[in-house]
Amino acid sequence: MKTRYLFPHRFKKLGWILLIPSLVLGLLLTSEMISAPSWLDMDVFALYDPKMLGDEEGTKEVFKMRETNLADEIIACLLIVSTILVACSEVKEEDEYIGKLRLESLLWATYVNAGFLIFCLFFIYGIGFYQVMVYNLFTLMLLFLVRFHLVLYKASKLSAYEE
Repeated sequence: MKTRYLFPHRFKKLGWILLIPSLVLGLLLTSEMISAPSWLDMDVFALYDPKMLGDEEGTKEVFKMRETNLADEIIACLLIVSTILVACSEVKEEDEYIGKLRLESLLWATYVNAGFLIFCLFFIYGIGFYQVMVYNLFTLMLLFLVRFHLVLYKASKLSAYEE
């Protein structure tokens, strides 16, 4: 089956190579088990930063340079790219059944992610909710990956048993 929007299968391996370490580093960094390396402290251009609004003189500047550590931005970018590579790369034998599994897994992940987010809206407040929203940037794709590969694994075992 010819797919229009999927990457070739070879990109899946690259995605996994990027995904595992970036996921581990991201979890360690957000849980403060490790600290960001100081060599990633840089001046960056900020379109919006709440700290910049309403300084002492009463002026409100928004477009401004500020110093920050880029570790979390780099890890987040790696997570996004790697999950897209893994999720949107063809399996070796791409067919209509695999396409159906992809669609069902994406729909399931969307429902679970929405339910999780609604739960958090009602029971998590303050800075904790901000942390939930940061994790929520990645949960949809991660839930999809887990479900799709689990269903794919089960389907391959079932078809091997039937033969």
